[in-house]
Amino acid sequence: MTGQIHMDYSDAAGTGMLDLNKGEWSSEIASAVGLDESLCPELVHSHKYVSQLNEEFVEETGLSAKTKVFAGGADNACGAIGSGILGEGKTMCSIGTSGVVLSYEDDSTATYDGKAHFFNHGKEEAYYAMGVTLSAGYSLNWFKETFAKELSFEDLLADVDQVPVGSRGLLFTPYLVGERTPHADAQIRGSFIGMDSSHEIKDFARAVMEGITFSLNETIEMFRERGKTIDTIYSIGGGAKNQEWIQIQADIFNANIVRLTSEQGPGMGAALLAGYGLGWYQSLLEGASNLIEVKDEIKPIPENVEKYRRLFDLYKNVYYQTKSINDGLVDFR
Repeated sequence: MTGQIHMDYSDAAGTGMLDLNKGEWSSEIASAVGLDESLCPELVHSHKYVSQLNEEFVEETGLSAKTKVFAGGADNACGAIGSGILGEGKTMCSIGTSGVVLSYEDDSTATYDGKAHFFNHGKEEAYYAMGVTLSAGYSLNWFKETFAKELSFEDLLADVDQVPVGSRGLLFTPYLVGERTPHADAQIRGSFIGMDSSHEIKDFARAVMEGITFSLNETIEMFRERGKTIDTIYSIGGGAKNQEWIQIQADIFNANIVRLTSEQGPGMGAALLAGYGLGWYQSLLEGASNLIEVKDEIKPIPENVEKYRRLFDLYKNVYYQTKSINDGLVDFR
């Protein structure tokens, strides 16, 4: 777009080569992996104006040569900005192909013992801790395409609200391509536990939704164990579109779930970065306050919270009970 090479701090953190405390590329890591540091691009803040469009890009797109380009940020960093995750105590859940639970941090020395990502935020001098479920929405898409290809997603999920909490004794673990948080395990694979001949397609569909949400709850549990107060979660992505899934999130997370009028958090975050860079707002928080609107808030149902607490303990046990089996199956894949 501009002919210039740079990287913002949030994307740089994702390489694993950024020294978060110093805000510079780590010479120690570069040396350990044999990488010439001259290959590491200039580091810039996400809202920094970097250039106007170059002539080639203008010709290809028809955009004005006066169009200003700002650095931008990593997808989840922009998603956090676009969801208003700009202060301590703010937490976001994003369910797309993968699933993310992200919580704001202002202390670069926070540690999660390698069980969670810890990256620079798109906001200056800020960070976020993040847990990832590799196969979140992907699990639901896999289930549909494998077992109910003729149905639309709307039809597949139409009756899940008629299925009781726990999907009538059916658990699903979404380890279709391994897992990342809290189990960094490339060999583990998914399971349906508790199948019997009475289960119908709607029971399996709800079990998949519950299993994805249980997996994300492992990150929330980890954050709470480290002293975070998480009583409100901003939900974006495909998981925020289905009313029953939103209620499942509220009940499993035991938190109020806030939906925004725009589910496109990353796009909104990128726009806010540009607006801040242009000087339209004195801060990202001011911009977010002007542009982000709450659609609704879903509260947990106490009776469901207690049932899901018991089910969550069972869900967590499935990983440990099936790990050795999956390790033994590797040779047959």
